[in-house]
Amino acid sequence: MKFKFRDGLIWVSIELVYEGKSCTINNCIIDTGSGTTAVDIDFVEFNYRKPALVKRLLGIGGGTQEVVSQPVDKLKVGQVELKNIEIEFGDLQEELGINGFIGNDILSRFTITIDYSQEHIDFK
Repeated sequence: MKFKFRDGLIWVSIELVYEGKSCTINNCIIDTGSGTTAVDIDFVEFNYRKPALVKRLLGIGGGTQEVVSQPVDKLKVGQVELKNIEIEFGDLQEELGINGFIGNDILSRFTITIDYSQEHIDFK
């Protein structure tokens, strides 16, 4: 899949299906420094009645943020689809300036090849 290399980060788009509704989320980063995957809560019609786990994200430099963890129907990155996985929802856009990040909970499931010169990333 194609990516953009900007500000020292790999930027991709993902497809998310939550509560049966699909959306494309642009401006997400591949984040090997994160243990989990999260998206900005404003991209979905979040179901506050659905059981969820509240977590605290800890960032480099001591920043923290509360997020809510819930299962999603599907997460698609490039040609790779994962069904019924848990991700986190939070105020990433305002706090971090990104729409989401793919962390090691997802990345560790694949062999990943990154071609910086062609701005291409392959998940196998």
